[in-house]
Amino acid sequence: MTAISNQHELYVSPGGATYRLLQHLNAGRRGKGTPFQRILSLLAITWVPMCGFAILEGHALGATPRDSFLLDFATYARFFIGIPILVIAEEFIGTRLRSAGLRFVEDGLVRQEDFPAFERAVGNLARRRDSLVAIAGIIGLAAFGAWRLTLQTAMGYGAVGWASMTYEDGSGVHHSLAALWNRVVAVPVMLFMLYRWLWRILIWTRFLLDVARLNLRLVPTHADRCAGLGFLAFAHLSFGMLGFGMGCVLSAEAAFRIVFEGARVDTFKLPLILLLVATQILFVGPLLVFTPSLARAKRRGLDRYGSLVIEYNRAFDEKWVQPSAGHVDESILGSSDIQSLADMGNSFRFIDEMRPTAFDRTTVFQLAVLSALPGLPLFLLVVPPRQIFEVLSKLVL
Repeated sequence: MTAISNQHELYVSPGGATYRLLQHLNAGRRGKGTPFQRILSLLAITWVPMCGFAILEGHALGATPRDSFLLDFATYARFFIGIPILVIAEEFIGTRLRSAGLRFVEDGLVRQEDFPAFERAVGNLARRRDSLVAIAGIIGLAAFGAWRLTLQTAMGYGAVGWASMTYEDGSGVHHSLAALWNRVVAVPVMLFMLYRWLWRILIWTRFLLDVARLNLRLVPTHADRCAGLGFLAFAHLSFGMLGFGMGCVLSAEAAFRIVFEGARVDTFKLPLILLLVATQILFVGPLLVFTPSLARAKRRGLDRYGSLVIEYNRAFDEKWVQPSAGHVDESILGSSDIQSLADMGNSFRFIDEMRPTAFDRTTVFQLAVLSALPGLPLFLLVVPPRQIFEVLSKLVL
């Protein structure tokens, strides 16, 4: 048996009532909307109304950069980079996680007697993914977060300029429709999509935990150095696009403050470090659930293969190095014993070099680079390009 009865449910995304709603946001279109169409629909209900209100209120290009909606780098990053990435991730990340989940069965890691338990794990994942209670909680958290959990409030300077809820002109104080739409609709939509992905990571982690509790058929001699679970690290690299999106939002806010308000780059050192730590916990941390199983597999492998290697080496020594008097003389040239001895040694070395995690330092480094990459242009704002070129030239030459 190489398939499970409910493998069609093994999707972290798409799923749920909100995804089905997004499919129908394209009026006049039949069938599912493409990612590009869904992105346009979301921009039409987030950024476009804000831009219209800002123009009507005279905040498109205000007296200062902070008062100018069209100069707000963070807003562009939020809605023209963040939202598209979150939409594209539905298929990009979801497909790779599904393939990784099915590999447990396809590669024979799940024993046939554990198929019912694996199917229950898949069913639990699908139920949690489509949970209306979870969706309601995420909506509430997104609505609250738009007021209290934004990057600006986290860094201690709140909403100012065009994003302020009130503004003053010659005729008095007015409530800002652009700021109101930003707080009530636009930011909650983006935060909802982000928090929903955090929920998906949580339910995927729970699925991996359920699988890790099974009696998996791990192979300690596998060439991937993690008993056949190397495919998980490859799948989790796709989370890097979420880290890249979060890095873009942070870097855009930093760029605005550096260019227009004279902020120092080191002001954003702590937020960047926190971002890198958070992405590692979210994107690599779930794979740690397999560490106990991998550690046991390595111990058993070293014990069993160690005994086998000793037995084979003793037999090889008695046959070729110290043959007994009654042993029939054979030519060592062309004997398969030499190759078998080498293969045995390679197998034992694979076990000895086996990692206790389903990922390696390369995975950690690649995810960190993807999250930090949007911050590199910030150095161009404070370091002349010529100086950077001179340093790189010295390194190369």
